[in-house]
Amino acid sequence: MISIISPAKNMRNIKINNIITKTIGTNRYFTKETKEIVQALKSLNPCDIQSLMKVNEKIAFQSYAYFQDFNFKKEGVCGLLAYDGLVFKNIKAEDFSIEDFEFANNHIKILDAFYGIVNPLDEVLPYRLEMQYPIKIHDKNLYKFWDDKIYNKLYIEDNVIVNLASEEYAKTVRRFLKEDDIFIDIDFKVHKDGKLKTLATLAKMARGQMIKYIVENKINDPENLKNFKFNNYKFSHNLSTSRKLVFIKED
Repeated sequence: MISIISPAKNMRNIKINNIITKTIGTNRYFTKETKEIVQALKSLNPCDIQSLMKVNEKIAFQSYAYFQDFNFKKEGVCGLLAYDGLVFKNIKAEDFSIEDFEFANNHIKILDAFYGIVNPLDEVLPYRLEMQYPIKIHDKNLYKFWDDKIYNKLYIEDNVIVNLASEEYAKTVRRFLKEDDIFIDIDFKVHKDGKLKTLATLAKMARGQMIKYIVENKINDPENLKNFKFNNYKFSHNLSTSRKLVFIKED
């Protein structure tokens, strides 16, 4: 079982203990593709970046510097610790043991517009790029550039994928699914205005907590995810199917 998550827009440079640092590697799947993306992004000036990414001037100049200085020979940050967002804050990987990191490296994958797939122990250099940005690589948008490479790599490694990613990234896999592929969506719902709705902030927190639960309990069977509880979210037998596990937040 592999669980997929999305990256975060912001990056962090967190310090971790030396034991875990020694396990960090450079087992990147798509070095060639990332280099091609870097070459395309290096041709953009800060104004281009600001326009394409719809960001402020400070972020545009920071992103420009990231792309111009990018070099795989530089020391990066452990993949699971490199991103700064609600999902990652709730994973709390800085508290993981070396055994947790080793399990995570085999069972958790971060889908990524820049790297394709980031393993938790891959070295990650800072960048800013979202899959939905209208960037052209060889005259292709990022979805067409990556095509089915992410899908193929995941299903070579395992035939059961648990989706804890946003749809922006999940569709890099979903659009290539075959009838026999096992792809399990996880949905976190709340009662609001008489309807069941997904609230983004709460859902991101729950996704992170589920990843933490998977890693710390070494879960390798989707059936065991039904026992997950967080912030009054509980598994709903009535709303779930074999391909979608729904968790409802109780009042």
